[in-house]
Amino acid sequence: MQSDQALNPWRLSVAPMMDWTDRHCRYFHRLLTRQTRLYTEMVTTGALLHGDVPPHLEFNDEEHPVALQLGGSEPTDLAHCARLAQQWGYDEANLNCGCPSERVQRGAFGACLMTEPQPVADGVKAMRDAV
Repeated sequence: MQSDQALNPWRLSVAPMMDWTDRHCRYFHRLLTRQTRLYTEMVTTGALLHGDVPPHLEFNDEEHPVALQLGGSEPTDLAHCARLAQQWGYDEANLNCGCPSERVQRGAFGACLMTEPQPVADGVKAMRDAV
């Protein structure tokens, strides 16, 4: 039987929080332990597709393994952003389905996606197919 360590090497995870888990916070977390996967704060697909990409995607190589957490619900946009994550060297692209913020839910993503599994499945499939 495999040990717990072999089944789950990431024994600690810090929930990403907007305006808190920036690259400096993640680097600090990495200094505390190598036994965790780090997550960016949620970045909306709109911010990546229509904004200034480097401030949202830059990270220190010491942060690996690091996941880009995306906020969005449009499969085409999620696919494009998953490709950006891959191009920038992220180890994972993650779809946020849990942010309870009213502002986020007005944008039709975050926790409100939990009530509609098909758009989540479509978005995840588009992300997987893209990378």
